[in-house]
Amino acid sequence: MWICPACQSPLLFTERTYKCDAGHTYDMAKEGYVNLLLAQHKNSKEPGDNKQMVNARRSFLEQGHYQPLASKMAELLATYLASNSSVSTEPNASASLFDAGCGEGYYLQRILTTLNADSSSIKVVGAGLDISKVAVQKAAKKYPESAFCVASSFAIPVPDASQQGVIQVFAPSSEQEVLRILADKGLWLQVNPAPEHLAELKACVYAAPAEHKAPPAVPDGFELAHEETLTFSFDLATPDMRMNLLMMTPYYWSTSVENTQRIKELLTHVSAHFSLRLLRKAG
Repeated sequence: MWICPACQSPLLFTERTYKCDAGHTYDMAKEGYVNLLLAQHKNSKEPGDNKQMVNARRSFLEQGHYQPLASKMAELLATYLASNSSVSTEPNASASLFDAGCGEGYYLQRILTTLNADSSSIKVVGAGLDISKVAVQKAAKKYPESAFCVASSFAIPVPDASQQGVIQVFAPSSEQEVLRILADKGLWLQVNPAPEHLAELKACVYAAPAEHKAPPAVPDGFELAHEETLTFSFDLATPDMRMNLLMMTPYYWSTSVENTQRIKELLTHVSAHFSLRLLRKAG
């Protein structure tokens, strides 16, 4: 399913190595992923989230705090994929779902599990990328049923019009790249923080916390299929849980030692507020 990041030719897999007709080769790592991030697409020596941040996010997510978000994403995709003309209804047909910024794989796996729970429905196969090598290592090792690579979401190494759906949770992207890889009428599910997301945490970090910005206009080549916000709250019973939440947010880098200690001691209840927007590739 991958294409060569250097020449965009298809990559063929033999003996744990991906190779294109031009002779570019990429070895599969022992965890089961492939690194397709070219040097010119890096913004640092080790781009993306570091090991500490990835471990914090995995611990936080696997405690189920954001399960309502994963469930809502699966619900929307199930509804709209079922009515999507780009999804084949032939026996043994499948639909492709790509996570552009997969992190350690939580959302993609939860969504695939839900979508594939009904054996009579179209099978959905998953793949994802992240610029963080540490995150992709964890995703590939825990979820071998999906394909993962290290790459930039501004140079997605999959063929044109090859995906029925793309998901993107709190990750940067190229609108043109998502448009390119989506099949006709393909779906792009975006998740971003809504104005009151983690308000209690922000209040511990900033004297006058700013609200998150509204989503930008619908990009060219897409039409709006659905839009909603999702709100729920959860408890953080231990200091470790509170630190895990802080470390998976950008606020971690701007929080003083005093405020970090206050968060560990006092942040017991937090509100989540997500903006979900489902775009359809215009035909």
